[in-house]
Amino acid sequence: MGEYKEALDNEGWSAHYNLDSLNSVVNAVNTGNVSVWSKELVDITKEGETVLEIGCGSGASSLWLAKNNRIVTALDYTESSIALIKASAEKIGGMEIKAVIADATKPLPFHEKQFDMAFQSGLLEHFDTDVQIELLKNWKKYCKTMVSMIPNKSSIPYRVGKKIMEDEGTWEYGRETPEHSMAFEFEEAGIKVVKEYTIGTDWALRFLPKKHYIRKFFAKLEKDGFDLDDMMQGYLIVTIGEC
Repeated sequence: MGEYKEALDNEGWSAHYNLDSLNSVVNAVNTGNVSVWSKELVDITKEGETVLEIGCGSGASSLWLAKNNRIVTALDYTESSIALIKASAEKIGGMEIKAVIADATKPLPFHEKQFDMAFQSGLLEHFDTDVQIELLKNWKKYCKTMVSMIPNKSSIPYRVGKKIMEDEGTWEYGRETPEHSMAFEFEEAGIKVVKEYTIGTDWALRFLPKKHYIRKFFAKLEKDGFDLDDMMQGYLIVTIGEC
């Protein structure tokens, strides 16, 4: 079938993120069994900082940040995602989190520099480069630091696994365009890049069938002590910039 040409719409994303996922999201946050990017976001923020997630999806990252004493606002344009994160926060308890329905492609309902940090994980890769730049220009108004996490075009396990699923017709995320770097987009948007690196090689391996030779090869490299994130093989490119 080849590469998918259309991004998922509201209905498509709602099928992924809805109240059917409530128990799995709550269990992940309560046990700390969250994604590598959720853990990374805690590492690059501090307790008490104000954080905005743009396109919260399941809400797990925002919930994990709130559980770790960050002051979090989660934004999404699907009502199902907002319902999921609100229900999850209530079930977990003991945390403050604000959930907002808004379109990330339009001006956001926040004050200038309201947040110490804004981030997106799993959003920008669904847009063309010129749109990515315009989105970053819009979002930078509301934060001091911008963090982008998108699929890494240099990650061989992710790229091969994605192609296998696309060809088999089992890919579930519509158009998703990975990048080698987001430095150009940040700079064009007027955001100064201070750091860029990859995370989640183990996560990248999950895209491959368990017995695939590339998965075995990279797993062996990891076992032998090679830092595959240092080799830019992580699933996500993390770009941090000053707004």
